[in-house]
Amino acid sequence: MENTICIDTDVLADLLRKKEDAVKWFEDNEDNAQLYTTTINIFELYYGSYRSADPENSVNVVNNLLNSLTILTLDSESAQEAGKQLARLTSEGNIIDFKDVFIGSIALKSNCLLKTNNKKDFERIMGLKLI
Repeated sequence: MENTICIDTDVLADLLRKKEDAVKWFEDNEDNAQLYTTTINIFELYYGSYRSADPENSVNVVNNLLNSLTILTLDSESAQEAGKQLARLTSEGNIIDFKDVFIGSIALKSNCLLKTNNKKDFERIMGLKLI
C-alpha cells in the first residue's frame, strides 16, 4: 500500500499550475510509487479546464497529465463503501462533499494512500490513509 498513491484534484491542480512543492513531490514519487487518480478527480480537472480563459489549451494540459497516471473508477464495491461512509457521516452531522466521499472510497477500496491538501475533510473517511 505504501507505494500506491491516489492523487486528489487539489494536488493535481497545483502540479498543473507548476507549484514548486507539488512539482517536487511528483518528481520524488513518480519513479518509486504507482500513481493513480480517480474518474471523479478527472471530472473536477475538466470542469476547471472548461471554465478557464483558454479551455482548449487547458484540456490538452490535463490530457497530458492524465497520460502519466493510472485511473481508478467508481465500481460497485467503492460505491457501496461511499454509501456506507456518507450514511455514517450524515448520521454524525459531519457531512462532506459527496465527490470527496467518492474519491476517498475509491482510494480506500483500491488500497491506496490519498495525497491531498484537504486533510480536514478526507480524514473523516474511516480507514482512509492520507499523505
